[in-house]
Amino acid sequence: MRRLRVTVLGPVRAWSGESEIDLGPARRRALFAMLAANANRPVTRTELIRALWGESAPSAAAGNIYTYVSGLRRSLGAAGGLLRSGRAGYTLRLEPGALDADRFETLCEAAGAQAAAGRPGPALALLDEALALWRGEAYANVTGLFADLDRHRLTELRIGAAERRARLVLAGGGDDTLIADLTALVRDHPLHEPFHELLMRALHRAGRGTEALDVFHTARRVLVDELGVEPGPALRELQVQILAEPAPAAPAVPVAPDAVPAPAVPWRGRLVGRDGELALLRGLLGALGEGRSTIVWIEGEPGIGKSALLDAALHEARAMGHRVARGVAEELSGRIPLHVMRRALRLEDVSHDDPPAAVDRVLDHVRELTAAGPLVLAVDHLQWADEVSLLAWERLAALTRWLPLLLVATARPEPGRADLARLRRGVSTRDGHLIRLAPLPPSDIEQIFGTTVGVPPGATLRSLAPLAAGNPLYARELVTGLVAEDGVRVVDGLAEVDARADGIPRALLDTVRASLDHLSPGAREALRYAALLGDRFAVAEVAAVTGRTPFDLMADLEEALAADVLVDAGGELAFRQPVLRRALAGSIPAALRPTLRRHAAQALADDGGPLTRVADHLLAGPPEVDEWLVGWLVAHGAELSRQAPEPARELVRRALASHRVPAAHRTTLAALLDGPER
Repeated sequence: MRRLRVTVLGPVRAWSGESEIDLGPARRRALFAMLAANANRPVTRTELIRALWGESAPSAAAGNIYTYVSGLRRSLGAAGGLLRSGRAGYTLRLEPGALDADRFETLCEAAGAQAAAGRPGPALALLDEALALWRGEAYANVTGLFADLDRHRLTELRIGAAERRARLVLAGGGDDTLIADLTALVRDHPLHEPFHELLMRALHRAGRGTEALDVFHTARRVLVDELGVEPGPALRELQVQILAEPAPAAPAVPVAPDAVPAPAVPWRGRLVGRDGELALLRGLLGALGEGRSTIVWIEGEPGIGKSALLDAALHEARAMGHRVARGVAEELSGRIPLHVMRRALRLEDVSHDDPPAAVDRVLDHVRELTAAGPLVLAVDHLQWADEVSLLAWERLAALTRWLPLLLVATARPEPGRADLARLRRGVSTRDGHLIRLAPLPPSDIEQIFGTTVGVPPGATLRSLAPLAAGNPLYARELVTGLVAEDGVRVVDGLAEVDARADGIPRALLDTVRASLDHLSPGAREALRYAALLGDRFAVAEVAAVTGRTPFDLMADLEEALAADVLVDAGGELAFRQPVLRRALAGSIPAALRPTLRRHAAQALADDGGPLTRVADHLLAGPPEVDEWLVGWLVAHGAELSRQAPEPARELVRRALASHRVPAAHRTTLAALLDGPER
């Protein structure tokens, strides 16, 4: 019988001798993967059903298991005898080391023993051998409960092995690739603090103290944005140490012209949905391998998943064997000429004193790289890139006609940015692809809820999906905030919102407000006051509460329309996302809100606005009754009573309770109250 060999550290594959086995469709392949991971012990039908279907198994699941096993035996051919049936379940026989995941764990354990014995050289060699077994994300072509759980377990082991390897290299004085390797690890696992720490140490030792401090600030921003926590003691103490100690002189190390960082496995856990967009990118990557180049522009509101889609696409690129260069622009990087391009391509020796010459150097470097094969060059957050990097991007776009180059950018809408608008138009004129990410459907938001909290969401948590407005970042912040405020309970294996939870978590509101930072101060101020008025509002109402003229307001409101924050609602304007309105309204001091609503009521009434809207503002205003309110009720109370009886009755009660109503008007108002309450 020929030896069976199985890999799960990447796509699940199997070989009988030298011949690869066709494992068949997805669920049959998933069943084989579970049997291989549990090799040499029986796996019951119940375990297999749960692994493949979770809690939603069809009634024919047991029969399907039998069919899948029969199909696998046929595919195994001469090795079919290794898949055995018994009363306890099904058993796949594998020899020691035949499963790459087992080999990986064995090598890692051996490396730990060598390191503990004071033999770093053999330990490092064993870790290199272990990490070389990976060919992508574990169980890359398999879905299901078991695959998800074991993928997470193996990924954590891989992260631990990569960290141990980096510490051994650093302890030994470092090598020429350590900084590049750690940069890739930080990019792929941004929430793993030890990678940030190790990169800071490596940069500081190389005489690049400023960059080491930049790593700290980037780590802090990621941890605060994603988890709402500050860096741990190790990072903070290292920052203080670097600030206090001068960096050692940097060794003179020549930079190879083709040195492009290519992380082995990017972080993909944050991508939910986007199957169509990812399929398009996968097709373009395949075409790149055949010599067809193009440009891709991915855009959407903050938090909508642009970076996650880019990460997934770059994973596909690496799996296809393409070289990848990825730069991330930051808000402050716009002050440093060619910053993002130099970091993406590792052109640290390029001077930015002469921008045209620097751009030419970038283009020459890309020509050198593409001469060796296809290149994917991606710039994340292009809206923050410096002017020289934008010029380089534009000139590279023209080169896609002749070079094997896939040029990708992510950007959020920036109304008023003529430079970005020009680059975006250039994508279309060069037959590129514009991908605008729309809000995710509720089912995807619910999936994010479950992933974030760690268990499937129950009915009460799922009911909050509309608050996220289809935005993945909002969904994560919503659940993270609820958990932090002890507002989530696990009941019968499902995450439910605790009845004591009150309101939207502050973390979500802060995130929503921060997503509007790209708008001008005038537009943000107009939106704050508009939010006070409700989901829909008239320009005249905003003018009343801001003290500005409608004409003056329109430029700011049109900016919000262009940024997709507002939408036209038939003569009025409306917030596209209700959670945006609630976050903005909450930023206005509570003591000021009633007065502003009162101003809005009078302005809307003077402009002939709907009586019910005027009444809503009056009810939200101060309880005091004045002459204008009495006059308005006398003139419009009867009609308001027909359109909105309860608001009308409440306003009349307030008026009659005041001593400011003249006797003649009191009789008129009292007549508006019906029944025993008259």
